Amino acid sequence: MAIGRRDIIEMLRSDIDRLKRQNQQLENRLARQHQAFRVMARLLDKIRAMSVEEDLPATLNELLADVMHACNIENGSLLLIDEDSGELEFVAVIGEAASYLMSRRIPLGTGLVGRVIESGEPLLVEDVRYTSGWSTAIDEMLDFHTQSLMCVAVTVHDQVVGAIEVVNHVDQPEFDENDLNVLRVAARLVSQVMECIEERMLQAGENNE
Repeated sequence: MAIGRRDIIEMLRSDIDRLKRQNQQLENRLARQHQAFRVMARLLDKIRAMSVEEDLPATLNELLADVMHACNIENGSLLLIDEDSGELEFVAVIGEAASYLMSRRIPLGTGLVGRVIESGEPLLVEDVRYTSGWSTAIDEMLDFHTQSLMCVAVTVHDQVVGAIEVVNHVDQPEFDENDLNVLRVAARLVSQVMECIEERMLQAGENNE
């Protein structure tokens, strides 16, 4: 069957629209990367400026805010292992669940975040509905819908002490490997800040003896 002039025009229009969408996606990704680089630079500045007088809870909340800004995310949490109880504590929470989750504790092996802490391996889930180990309890409690999530372990001196978990991208339906790479770098910088705080606190204690 011969292809008419109108068919050719429609094919060209379809190709142009597809190229426009791809170009917009590339522009969005580039903009996110530039934003991430700026945030990383701020985190590095914080490492250099850290002091033992820092308010640790406020600092952790500020660090989490920077990480989420780098990844263009509105909901996330930082959980640390309580060495005394062996539980995970929400020490910084930003987003719709903040008032509910802040300072709450969960068993160490709970859910996907527990899997990341146990393995030390980062996790990217495009759709939590099809992932084993996902619990809907918090979503149901808050009338919140988690679509996708990323979780990366936080380490201090090569020992896993907690994790950063973020959910639902702001301007796209799911996360990708580029987003996960940004979160991994940001989590490493958070780890460095925590190492810096610990070291300076130890130095201050030695100087006071």
